[in-house]
Amino acid sequence: MIRFTVRTLLKNRVLWAWPGIFILFVGAIAVWGGISPAPSSSSYLIELGDIDLPAGMIINQIVSMVILITIIGMPTHFAESLKPERASLLLSKPISRTEFFFSDIAGVSIIYILYAAISVILLALLTIVHGILFPFQHVIALLIFLPLTLIAYYITIILFIILTNSYLGGVLLGYFLTGFSALFINVEQFMKMVKLFGLEDTYAVTIFKIAGYFIPSAAAFQQIMQDMFNSGLSSIDLSLFGYAFATCLPFLLLSYYLLQKKQF
Repeated sequence: MIRFTVRTLLKNRVLWAWPGIFILFVGAIAVWGGISPAPSSSSYLIELGDIDLPAGMIINQIVSMVILITIIGMPTHFAESLKPERASLLLSKPISRTEFFFSDIAGVSIIYILYAAISVILLALLTIVHGILFPFQHVIALLIFLPLTLIAYYITIILFIILTNSYLGGVLLGYFLTGFSALFINVEQFMKMVKLFGLEDTYAVTIFKIAGYFIPSAAAFQQIMQDMFNSGLSSIDLSLFGYAFATCLPFLLLSYYLLQKKQF
């Protein structure tokens, strides 16, 4: 079932935009820009005309586009598989709903890692041509934390696809709810809201912290990734990493439970 999912996703032309964006970026820099070592770090600078920009800042913007494209393109196969005629065909074979669900998660993860690896290879080739070693922290950020960010979004989206029987509804609800998770790692912004509504700080913060564990925190994984682009491996916050994993479990288990109970 995993191989079936992977083959299906490899045919998804929307997802081809992910490596396509990196190919265009590398090509544009090779033709019109340049790469130079960053004087105060192990990273590098991207030259655009007379302007030198930190690589982390540029890659962050590209990653944001990749996340949006992937959120739109990745869940299409899952929504199609839940249509009664297709679900009946799939589940009529010796495949349990448990195998179907976790094979889908595994297949999606493989595609995320594959396309992330292609992105790393393209960027590494670009830097090597200019005599610069591609930073190890960027490899880890793209190969591990970019897929984890996307998985957090995907878990939310498939839950809403199961609930609404709608691809569009699942994507929209999943995107906005998971994006809302950024609020739970920005305590200062939350405290301003608390004071604005005249609530008690202690109770509000407690409710805020509890609520944060019920929304998959793609924002936490993305924050770690951004910190690694800017500051290296030393910036990894293990407590934030653990928190991000913990927030994904409720939606993952609920999605699994609802799929088991779903009527086709």
